[in-house]
Amino acid sequence: MIIKKILNNNVVTSTSENGQEIIVVGNGIGWKQKVGQEIEDSKIEKIFRMELHLQQLN
Repeated sequence: MIIKKILNNNVVTSTSENGQEIIVVGNGIGWKQKVGQEIEDSKIEKIFRMELHLQQLN
């Protein structure tokens, strides 16, 4: 996974293998990192995936 945006030292955004936007959380995961760098798997604690919910209007 590649860093798309650094939110703080412990939270970054990225894109999953299937192109879905994800938020990656881990202790120090964004510390001294830059956009475009690879995320270290050993630092990943949680991954949150964004879902799009479409409401049908009648």
